Amino acid sequence: MSGSPNDTNDDARPAPVVLGSYLRSLRLAKGLTPSAAAEAIRCSPSKISRMETGRVTQHWQDVSALITAYGVSDWPTIDGARQWAHRQPRKRRAPGTIHDDAAGWADRLRACEHHASSICVYASVTMPRIVQTTGCPVDQLTLLTSSIQPPRVPVHTVLPGQEQDVTVLLDGAMLLRTLGNPLAMAAQMTYLQRLAVSPHGPRILVVPLRAGVIPPPGTLHRFQLHGHEVFAEETWHAVYTGGTDGQTARDRLAAGLEAAEAPETSATLLGAARRRFELLAKDPASDALLEELAA
Repeated sequence: MSGSPNDTNDDARPAPVVLGSYLRSLRLAKGLTPSAAAEAIRCSPSKISRMETGRVTQHWQDVSALITAYGVSDWPTIDGARQWAHRQPRKRRAPGTIHDDAAGWADRLRACEHHASSICVYASVTMPRIVQTTGCPVDQLTLLTSSIQPPRVPVHTVLPGQEQDVTVLLDGAMLLRTLGNPLAMAAQMTYLQRLAVSPHGPRILVVPLRAGVIPPPGTLHRFQLHGHEVFAEETWHAVYTGGTDGQTARDRLAAGLEAAEAPETSATLLGAARRRFELLAKDPASDALLEELAA
């Protein structure tokens, strides 16, 4: 989990790259080119590119004009994006920790997921969206950026020909969840097991309960976005950290990776979880594999 020196530089703030990824996702979902977007704020397409990669200050006037051009009409969502524009690095210190519970927070998180070149996800409660099957019993959010989300297939791409490096850590408790439809959970485990043994899919690693590692309270994401390391902890909203403010998240991911089982062993555990959910679907009162998975 160690990165380049710039990854932990105190100036590495999440606001520009998160907002830039959000703006790019909205533009792509609307089917607009950078040239068409540039007309909305009377600038050059190259400025749109710099805004979308966090390489230039994103002023709230430009942000408001762009997301309106991208079809966002409700004021809470527009205002939520404007709040990010006010967090840009200027003369005063920009925040390294940002709590995002404003309208559109899920879109901003999914935009980071879509445009990151590298992703590491550590989940302890709900299945990460990037490996979630359609029948998995989790909350399904309506996203403005959903039309450009990566498909739920073994290989996820950022742009044509550019593959994402994806690692998914699952806390052992995830294999013991009995909420929802057991058959849907069995299908989810089957999908994860297939990814775990595929040479092309995301790395699926299980952190066993016996390791004693304290998992994140929700889902912890690590994104590499345009050369910046950004962490996002997702519960009922998102909290972003970067630079030295991200050290706690960095350490938690490192501990999970160190304790995780190898891909082959993880696939075996996922297979046992699949069989458990299949048995629970037939006989909810029986839980013959609970002890094996909880060991």
